[in-house]
Amino acid sequence: MTGRILQTALKKALQRGAPLQTRAIVPRVAQAGTETLGGPRPSAAAVRTFTSAGPKPYTVPDSAWGRNRAARLELAAAYRGLDALGLNEGVCNHLSVMAPAADGSDQEVMLVFEYGHHFSEVTASSLLAVDADAKTVEGQGRPDITAACIHLGIRRVRPDAKVIFHTHQPYATTLACLKDPELKMVHQNSTRFYNRVAYDNNYAGLAHAMDEGERLGQQLGSKDIMFMGNHGVISTASTIAMAFDHLYYLERAAELQILAFSTQKEIALLSAEASAATEKQLWDSLTMYADAHYYSMYRRLRKTQPDFEL
Repeated sequence: MTGRILQTALKKALQRGAPLQTRAIVPRVAQAGTETLGGPRPSAAAVRTFTSAGPKPYTVPDSAWGRNRAARLELAAAYRGLDALGLNEGVCNHLSVMAPAADGSDQEVMLVFEYGHHFSEVTASSLLAVDADAKTVEGQGRPDITAACIHLGIRRVRPDAKVIFHTHQPYATTLACLKDPELKMVHQNSTRFYNRVAYDNNYAGLAHAMDEGERLGQQLGSKDIMFMGNHGVISTASTIAMAFDHLYYLERAAELQILAFSTQKEIALLSAEASAATEKQLWDSLTMYADAHYYSMYRRLRKTQPDFEL
């Protein structure tokens, strides 16, 4: 959908009487030298809600604009990184994060890519910021209708979900297509998700209404991951690094499960006790591991696709 068709669909989905409006606030490019690998850590005041307090491969000004810019950098790297790993599909998957508005107001905005763009095309400045009614308030263009309905709808139920990633990654989505989509405890990678996965087996078509996003939020509950029956997966987290790491290891766990069952031999499933114990061990240090993984991808992208920071 493009242009007038997309605008009409969004209006109907959001069930608003007033027309959706676009207010262009194009984020300015950072000054030279403010984002350098190995630069100083941001001050305590610049700690963002979408990222950990650990060292970063970039530095930004200690301001609302700087925090907005940091969110853009990290989200753009997540789009590019998931594409490099082959975990996206067409232009139909979407990642979002809640961040401070760039103009310094008290408003929190949702950053997401513009409809019709491929993950490999996303840059920090090309990301849109939309408000709670899906009105574009930073940048130009509109998000995909399903991105608006799924992400904003879930956050009406789960406002703590600062970061939401939705993909159709192949192995995890394969499990979502089974009558029994349960992620089995077949490997160490599986145990990080022990008791942290929700399942929605009520696929009813594309998410073109905010009510569907709210329903997904209710189905997600307090879990970190949701298998969407006959559709894909959702990863929620408090940081971009963690949501990225979730999707990577969810795919590896799903792949190992499918390969193990394809042998048609008896599977040595981990016990509930071993799964619970390993889950605790992993989560005790998971922020450190997730940061190390995600920022290694960030540095890799700087070498291979440096334009993502534009």
